[in-house]
Amino acid sequence: MNAITIRGEGLFEMTLKATVIYDDFDFATRAAALLERVAIRVHEAVTWDVKPWRLDVLKQSSLAEVAEVEAADADLLVVALSKTQSPPLELTVWLERWAAHRQIEDAAVLALFPDELAGVTPLWRELEQFAERYGLAFLSSQNVRENGDSIQFIHRLWQRRLPAALAFELPAAPPRPPRHWGINE
Repeated sequence: MNAITIRGEGLFEMTLKATVIYDDFDFATRAAALLERVAIRVHEAVTWDVKPWRLDVLKQSSLAEVAEVEAADADLLVVALSKTQSPPLELTVWLERWAAHRQIEDAAVLALFPDELAGVTPLWRELEQFAERYGLAFLSSQNVRENGDSIQFIHRLWQRRLPAALAFELPAAPPRPPRHWGINE
């Protein structure tokens, strides 16, 4: 769930949700650290609520459904695979189900692979086509490291969510004190 809290001196902090599908725990940890670095570079008050799911969990339908429900409101779906080069069937099926049930219209897919594999695997191409098919922003390892696409995406998310959240969280105008209530009036 996206959340905004008010910190001192009018600074707003937003929590964006990321679901990470991974095949190697160390690589998933690197993906979470990368998200934190991107949040810092955005210069906005953004924190991440990261929910990791191991790729082999998606083979069990009951666990795949739990992961799908948990990821339905994710702002960012991170596929961080260091050992998988071709799209496994369980991932393809899960992605289609997630896309059909997602609650965030302007979500994005971030494909993270080791440097030597980035952009050349069938899985990378499959993820890019998936994002295009469902109108999702597609970011890759190269976007995050070489240019500002990821930073711009996070900044746009922050800006879009902020006005709506402020209208919900803060009253439109401060309440007026009652008239003729004091002794001297």
